[in-house]
This record gives sequence, structure tokens and C-alpha cells, in this order.
Amino acid sequence: MKVRPPVCKGRSQWGSMSGSHSRKATQMDPRGVNIHFSPEVQRAFGDLASAVHSSEHFDGEMLKTVQEWAAGKSASVHDVITSLPVIAQETFRHVNATGDSKAAEAWGNIGSELLERGFMLDKQRRVEV
Repeated sequence: MKVRPPVCKGRSQWGSMSGSHSRKATQMDPRGVNIHFSPEVQRAFGDLASAVHSSEHFDGEMLKTVQEWAAGKSASVHDVITSLPVIAQETFRHVNATGDSKAAEAWGNIGSELLERGFMLDKQRRVEV
């Protein structure tokens, strides 16, 4: 039996759109803004890292990323947006191969904690050389 990643259901965190669409959108460089995960999100990444650390079904580079985020290392918005789907894929490749419910639960907790406890954003300082 294949396990599928959990689907987040419920009310949107973003609310409804404003009636006025005349405001300018602000653009940002996704490589120039860092995400700092909350301690709760870091713990959830730590739980996932513990669940898959010796798995031959979880990519070593993705495990390193998960471990770094669990240790509190910040990451660019670009890196988070591009890494989370791969981490999900690797997690469920591991779960489907091993039946490890702890890894599936850890992934679910990452999503829950991101919604509940979240993260902070900050711009990276650019150093001119």
C-alpha cells in the first residue's frame, strides 16, 4: 500500500483578496531573502532527520538539508521553495519502501508547525567586492 503525502485542508492563512487590485506588487529576489524557521519547525525537521537518517531510500543531500534546518540554519526563500517538494518526495519514497510511520508523521508535523509556528523572513546583506 502506497502512502501519499498529507493534504492540508482548512481555512486559508491568506484570507480574502482586497477589493482594490490597483496596488503595485512588490517583487523580491528569492535568493536574497532568508527564511528562519521557528524552534518548533526546527524540531519537526529534527524528527524527520532522525526517522530517515539511516535510510537507503532518502537522498543524502536532502538529509543534509533537513539536518541543517533542524540545527537552525537559515535558507533562502528559493532554496526552501525548491527543496520542500524534494524532501516530501524523498520522505514518501522512504515511507513507501519501509512502512515507517514515524517519517510520515514527522512530515505532517513539519507542515503543521509551519502553519502554526511559522518562520521569519529577512533580507540578506549584500557585500560588494
